[in-house]
Amino acid sequence: MTWKKRWNKPLASVLATAVLSAQVLGGFVAGAFWSTDKAEAADAGGSSLPLIDLRLMSTTDVHTNVYGWDYFKNAPSSSVGLARTATLIQTARSEQPNNLLLDNGDLIQGTPLGTYEAKVQPVTQAVYDSKPHPMIAALNALGYDAAIFGNHEFNYGLEFLDRVVNGSSADAANTKANFPYINANIYKPDGVTNYYKPYEIITKTVKDTNGQDQTIKVGLLGLVTPQITEWDKANLEGKVVTKGIVETAEKFVPEMRAAGADVIVVMAHTGFDAAAAGPNAENAISELSQVPDIDAITFSHTHKVFPTNWDTAKLDASFIDPATKQPYSYIDNVNGHIHGVPAVQAGYGGGYLGLIDLKITQDGSGKWAVDKAASKASTRSASGATEDPAILATVGGDHQATIDYTGTPLGTTTASMNSYFALVQDDPTVQIVTYSQKRYVENLINTDPSLAPYKGLPILSVGAPFKAGRNGPGEYTSIDAGPLTIRSASDLYLYDNTLKVIKVKGSVVKEWLEMSAGAFNRIKPAISTPQPLLNSKFAVFNFDVIDGIKYKIDVTKNAKYNTDGTINDASSSRVTELTYNNTPLDPNQDFIVVTNNYRASGGGNFPGVKGSTMIMDTQTENRQVLMDYIKEAGTIDPTADNNWSLAPIKGNVNVTFTSSPDAKNVLPSNIKDTGATDAKGFEVYSLNLKETVPAPTEDVEVHLIGINDFHGQLDTTSIVSGKNVGTAAVLATYLKQARTKYTNSLLFHNGDSVGASAPVSSLERDEPTIEWMNKMGFDVGSLGNHEFDQGVEALKTQLFGGADPKNNKVVHAGTDFDYVNANAVDSKTDTPIINPYVIKEVGGVKIGFIGVVTKATPSKVSPAGTAGVRFLSPDEEVQAIEKYAAELQGKGVQTIVVLAHDPASTRGEATTGEAADLASALPANSPVDVIVAGDNHALANGVVNGKLIVQAYSYGTAFEDIKLVIDHTTGDVKTKSAVVTTTFQDGVTPDAATVDLVNKYLNLHPELTKPVGTTDGTITRTDAYNNESALGNLIADAMINADFGDGKKADFAFMNPGGIRADLPNGNVSFGDLAKIQPFGNTLVKLTLTGAQIKTLLQQQWGVKADGSPDTKTLQISGLKYTANMYLPVANRIASLTKTDGTPIDPNQTYTAVVNNFMAAGGDNYKVLTEASASVAGPIDLDVFYDYIVKTFNGGLITSKIEGRITNNLSPAVISLPGSSPTAAPSPSASPAPSATPAPSATSAPAASSAPVFKDLGKVAWAQEAINSLAAKGIIKGVDGNHFAPAKNVTRAEFVTMLVRSLNLTNTGASNTFKDVKQGVWYSDSIAAAVKAGIVKGSGSGKFEPGREITREEMATMIVNALKGQLHPVDKNAVLQKFADKSKIAPYAQEAVAQLTELGIVNGVDAGKFAPKGIANRAQAAVIIFRMLEKQAS
Repeated sequence: MTWKKRWNKPLASVLATAVLSAQVLGGFVAGAFWSTDKAEAADAGGSSLPLIDLRLMSTTDVHTNVYGWDYFKNAPSSSVGLARTATLIQTARSEQPNNLLLDNGDLIQGTPLGTYEAKVQPVTQAVYDSKPHPMIAALNALGYDAAIFGNHEFNYGLEFLDRVVNGSSADAANTKANFPYINANIYKPDGVTNYYKPYEIITKTVKDTNGQDQTIKVGLLGLVTPQITEWDKANLEGKVVTKGIVETAEKFVPEMRAAGADVIVVMAHTGFDAAAAGPNAENAISELSQVPDIDAITFSHTHKVFPTNWDTAKLDASFIDPATKQPYSYIDNVNGHIHGVPAVQAGYGGGYLGLIDLKITQDGSGKWAVDKAASKASTRSASGATEDPAILATVGGDHQATIDYTGTPLGTTTASMNSYFALVQDDPTVQIVTYSQKRYVENLINTDPSLAPYKGLPILSVGAPFKAGRNGPGEYTSIDAGPLTIRSASDLYLYDNTLKVIKVKGSVVKEWLEMSAGAFNRIKPAISTPQPLLNSKFAVFNFDVIDGIKYKIDVTKNAKYNTDGTINDASSSRVTELTYNNTPLDPNQDFIVVTNNYRASGGGNFPGVKGSTMIMDTQTENRQVLMDYIKEAGTIDPTADNNWSLAPIKGNVNVTFTSSPDAKNVLPSNIKDTGATDAKGFEVYSLNLKETVPAPTEDVEVHLIGINDFHGQLDTTSIVSGKNVGTAAVLATYLKQARTKYTNSLLFHNGDSVGASAPVSSLERDEPTIEWMNKMGFDVGSLGNHEFDQGVEALKTQLFGGADPKNNKVVHAGTDFDYVNANAVDSKTDTPIINPYVIKEVGGVKIGFIGVVTKATPSKVSPAGTAGVRFLSPDEEVQAIEKYAAELQGKGVQTIVVLAHDPASTRGEATTGEAADLASALPANSPVDVIVAGDNHALANGVVNGKLIVQAYSYGTAFEDIKLVIDHTTGDVKTKSAVVTTTFQDGVTPDAATVDLVNKYLNLHPELTKPVGTTDGTITRTDAYNNESALGNLIADAMINADFGDGKKADFAFMNPGGIRADLPNGNVSFGDLAKIQPFGNTLVKLTLTGAQIKTLLQQQWGVKADGSPDTKTLQISGLKYTANMYLPVANRIASLTKTDGTPIDPNQTYTAVVNNFMAAGGDNYKVLTEASASVAGPIDLDVFYDYIVKTFNGGLITSKIEGRITNNLSPAVISLPGSSPTAAPSPSASPAPSATPAPSATSAPAASSAPVFKDLGKVAWAQEAINSLAAKGIIKGVDGNHFAPAKNVTRAEFVTMLVRSLNLTNTGASNTFKDVKQGVWYSDSIAAAVKAGIVKGSGSGKFEPGREITREEMATMIVNALKGQLHPVDKNAVLQKFADKSKIAPYAQEAVAQLTELGIVNGVDAGKFAPKGIANRAQAAVIIFRMLEKQAS
């Protein structure tokens, strides 16, 4: 195919989506992509060559857990223990005799058993020359084939490690490991000679699937995270050096192949980190898996489990792409592949057994190779498994000795201690450690002469909650009141760290805390739904608390640092109110900081710490310092001084965090149990971080500042009253100024914030608009119909964050504020697709916002856009609003605002539209105070049924300021009013931050400003909803010429008028201008239709709204032409239908027609298109439009005009009979907006007729008499036999026609001199007669503007001109004094308004205003003409 795919998804995205779907849906779907059964079947059916199944079994990070025993609690544990894993190993071996058993490191440290064997009764003592280390004894008993070193193997030094692995010199045979230990990236100091054997090639005899013996060579390569030389510097400095994991693999994998390895397995003590990069990355599995020729990987270090066997909910967050909320595209959690390589991580403590089942095939030359695609990794949990007595026996004596040792008394605690809340508030379990460390160092500095230079310097002490759920919900410190033992000290200080003391500046202390503050997710103050506080990617042992200073952490700000120490947001600072001795911390002051060897040597990558001046490089364990303190103190009274806290948040936030289920038994007052449990067994708690606001003591004035229908018009300038208005930067200035004026304000958006957007926004999937709204600090938003344009998934991604489903290169950050909607519900569950309401607190009062969207959404959006959604009926909507309003009242909310993306318009005294209907439908005593309208881009500011209804046009050309005065005791609204302000650009400085944001995105798309041609300004969409338009013709012509790759031009093209969103500008035309015209990025579709279906399609243009009024959406066409008799029923309306050359369209013949995918799916009621017999998807509509313009006009003048493709006859032809007057045409139906020249609603003559009965006058009782009287006289008619459409606007031509008919004026001898009034149109005679009678003079510049809607002051002027000679002079200043807006009445109209006011023909509107520029509707026009006739008669 030849078309450009400027916006199409790349194939890789589609494939990624397919894999993602497989992971989400599980095995049935996944089998289609990865099934090993299918792979085997293919091998078996297509070849007789042998196939070998080889199972790799992996344990890792056992950390001296053999018994299922918690040495800290001195109680059984069901989650750990190699003795349990042993049972799984036996089962796995029985299932597959071809196997290897491997350990991936961190074996000999981690519990008091490890400490006991290394420090208390070390196996290096001569007395233990015949005793193996208990962990080696256990592995020997299980028959391990190989093992590697983890970082913790080096905690006790190289000599100790050598004794563990190689046994005692006196009895090596009985004390050594009976399997090889390998490592390739630890070198002797020369950096050339490997310190250990780098790899092992095991020659193994196995049976193939045919039962025949085969010999294969399995190569095992060992690697460890290179940071060991930093973390255990005291043990390793000058003795070894390390190299990067990836570079080492790249060196040795080819060497192993050359040495004959058929299979290469990399055993790497390193974890997974998607962001890891660089030669010495700590967690390098992602990069390692991309090294060529690796067949399988066992990995470890981070204590995670991979894969989780299809259950993504149990997969650690480090494997999850934050953009998609699913595993990274190269992670296959179903089959355990990373970048296509089978890989397994077996958790912690013997809690899991990792399996990799390799499929090994042989080619014709006899060479063995691993079929990685058919191979599968998996994990098995040891929870609940029976412990193997033989394994227990190997360590039984050491186990009991450890229990006895840890029971050694140290002191007493007066209160219990636990670390359940240590990540969210200052905690005694951390403070007892920091206090003991500080005390120890203070004593040394004051007594050791060598440390005298540091006397007087402030000493800070660092601690972290080491046991805070890292390895599951059971891993928290928990110590009862009473005796404290060594076991207690180990529970408080988990690791065998050694104490280090460094000197740093205050600036380093600040950045140290900023790094630590990365433990928290950002909390959005304007979001009221639950927000998880804890960053699951942040290691708990890196959450450093620094005692000796005071500080707060503001979690509403971005973290400054990522979890690996790299910069996340350099401009951000979470650490606030940082003080030392109650004065702001001096960044240049020197501080002594007590920490441990891991942190001081650079562990955790804390900025500025590594390389600091070391003033105490001790080998004293931090735990020993703690034990000594407890012994000396005797009795401990555990407290926390609350030197740090999370800063209160101004907003109705719901902050949650996870902790042990046991925490619910000891909850402090600021924490509550939600009752929920996550997939890993953690309990979910809520933390009260809301700022306490004192109750108001007087009535509260709140201003709701809002916009609607912004449509992503970030850089669009509109014209209002001949002046430039709008753009996001100008709007931002107005909004910020408005908020600055008021003590209490909230900023909201009422739907269609995006969709049909300007290209600077739409090309980036509207993320620029969302980003702008976030920067502006919006507090709440609602859904409009355009939010559904791209489907519910895309809608939710924009709101909640993630990779855009239509363009995964765009990653949405999500909104920083709540969106609400109550009437779009899930079609299966019947529950709202987002939160139906939200509570905002401001000035000590609560305001509830309920959201609804226009019920016409299904007809305005492609069916795909609303798939899975049901929109409530009007009655259901009212019930829902009342239900949620009652819920709000139950929560103490009495001020309630409905953000209703429903049409509304205020003209004169009347506010009408769907929002007004909603207000009327609500009970008179409904607690709803305000309804904000939207959708029809109009002005609304009026009261209906006690509810204030407000709308502020669209595109950021205006904003509303709703003033509420709320009773401070009851919370009820005492007064309410609104002002709508136009955002004129003159004299306004655009907001600099917004300018920068818009320019940032404009710079990404220089094509937006490149000219593609010029126009004379006549190619517009004027009246496209009702008639042929020049721009519609241009677009349809482009569509019919679209290249679908089949070499065939379509017969016809149809473009829906709602998809034409702007006009071509006068002058230069850029790609950006074209994108504003067609902003949706729709795909063109070529359909095969019959001639009969083409006719049906045209008939479906003429719909009817729910209220019975017309809903016309005239298709813009190419390749055909037709004539429609609009005065006939729809079924009979098409009078002729031919191709452009006049050839009739055969109802039975098939034709091809190009439409967009919105229409093809039945959007805008074009349902017949869903019945096409064939469909071919093609290019993007904008691409086609752009290419057509470029190729057709070659950068020159772009031309298009109205050609007569569509002929709409509004009335039958006038038939003249000899000796008689012409037969008058009946009144046509009213046409919908937007219409520059809508058909008149007046009859052609004032002859009396039987009066019709209109059914839609219930809401305009004040106009019923006038309407019925004029209708009975034939002066006016309804839009059909039963409806008058009283709220429909009236144009100047329509009102003049009504006025002329009511006065029985004729046009004899009259002629038109207005250049915009053509001869022969329905209103030309009336205008001529009115000019002749002196009623009208035109609008200036030789124009009459017949299609412009008439204002109230223009109408008054025409009436006075009609009554000239019958009126008496009045004191206009005295009469007009009653109107607050008298200054806005044009000078030419003041006399007329005064005279008609005096006579009672016209009245003011709400709030003592006349609203001279307000638009008149049909009801108002009828009343004023009726009153005029009454005055004339009198």
